[in-house]
Amino acid sequence: MELQIDLQPIGGKKSERVYEVLKKAILFRQFPPDTQFLEANLAAQFGCSQSTVREALLRLDEDGLVKRSGYQGTRVTDTSLAEAIEMVRVRLSIERGVARAISANGVEKHRVELEKIIADMDRAIRDGNLYWRSSLDRAFHSKLVEAAGMGLLSPLLERCALHIHRYTLGGIDVPREFFQESGVGDEHHALLTEMTESNPDRAEHAIVAHLAHVLNRWAPSLYSAVGATAFDTTPR
Repeated sequence: MELQIDLQPIGGKKSERVYEVLKKAILFRQFPPDTQFLEANLAAQFGCSQSTVREALLRLDEDGLVKRSGYQGTRVTDTSLAEAIEMVRVRLSIERGVARAISANGVEKHRVELEKIIADMDRAIRDGNLYWRSSLDRAFHSKLVEAAGMGLLSPLLERCALHIHRYTLGGIDVPREFFQESGVGDEHHALLTEMTESNPDRAEHAIVAHLAHVLNRWAPSLYSAVGATAFDTTPR
């Protein structure tokens, strides 16, 4: 399958660019599950060496987006509904704890970075770049984990968020145009404000309500499958 290669705003070395292009194509299901990747073909298409392609594929394998099986080659994986449900539940558990920790300790050391991510999210929406916007959303929540002093949970949260985004961005619940919304920055600013008002119950309420709102908006079928009780936002 030929790709329309759009590397903006992607920079870095060639393997990074190959990784991002393939990652975007997988998230948007340009490559359906079980698609086989041949290193020689991809190297020819990208105009790079097979070792560069291999490095990108190894990263995708670490993300769980592809499965490398020796002589059987590399194939695109899938995110099943059952897996997506459990990833939502794991993410909720992590982010509840993060919110309560942030309410106690604040985010001042990370506020500038968080504000920049929020500004970039709004710019991504204005530019119509849904892929960049989703990457920034994951970066924002990972930065909250770091601010909470729970950095060891970042890889787990990032993995769950990535596959939840894969399920939503590649799904058919809502038209793609529905994702191109304004007000993303305002929504995250409000979330940050509520999480830093030294009230653990309110902070937890805010992050759960945020995740429930986003999931119900982007993937109502997944929201329903997880169950409303998982998103109970009643302050304790």
